[in-house]
Amino acid sequence: MQEIDGKGAWYKRACAKPGVEGGRDRDPVKGGGHPDMQWACSSYSFLQYLRYHNTTHFQNIYQRYQRIPLILRNIISFITWLPVLWCFHIHVFQLMWVTGRSMYPFLNTDSDRRLTRDIVAVRMWNPTKGLKRGDIVIFRSPSNPDKVAVKRIIALEGDTVITRDPYPIPRQEVSLGHIWVEGEHPEHTRWSYDSNTYGAVSKSLIIGKAMGVVWPWSRRSWISADGWRRSSRVIERRPDDGLHIS
Repeated sequence: MQEIDGKGAWYKRACAKPGVEGGRDRDPVKGGGHPDMQWACSSYSFLQYLRYHNTTHFQNIYQRYQRIPLILRNIISFITWLPVLWCFHIHVFQLMWVTGRSMYPFLNTDSDRRLTRDIVAVRMWNPTKGLKRGDIVIFRSPSNPDKVAVKRIIALEGDTVITRDPYPIPRQEVSLGHIWVEGEHPEHTRWSYDSNTYGAVSKSLIIGKAMGVVWPWSRRSWISADGWRRSSRVIERRPDDGLHIS
């Protein structure tokens, strides 16, 4: 095909009517002429129509929008962003209140003295990726899926845990696709309802991973598994050990 100049002269010659210079006996719209010329002519006409029609249409919409009072325009702009914010809140990141005393003294440190609750930042996107011993996760309770719990991972799949009361057996190997979670309250059997009660937790129940403490402001910090002291009650699986499916 020939090179098209800036003024579209080639299009005009390709789309000219029969008998007119540059288009004799090759009207691409009515048939005849080279197929490339026919396609170029119809495409050019269609794009010119869209350019004019859309420009005029959007100008009219913008002019009508400018007539709306500023406060209503701000409300409309906020409403249009609500679906995006909702998706971000549900699937990417959100803030959660921590209730109860099972994670005391790491979380809700002042719950005994004042009626305060910690607020933690939670990553909702792909929360099961790269789980480590010491991570704090948010999950749906195996015994009551309507309830959301927050606990620390002390054992991963393949590890063996020396259990606490009221678990029925003294040792338990964590099966494939599961984790063992526990609270941190000193009076464990009284305040923590965790894997010692309902067993290992399936990774499919995990909905988020705690990334940091946001409130109280004086205790704001990142939550990292690196600073956690490993439990002496866990016999960690060696890399060369196999996993047992149960």
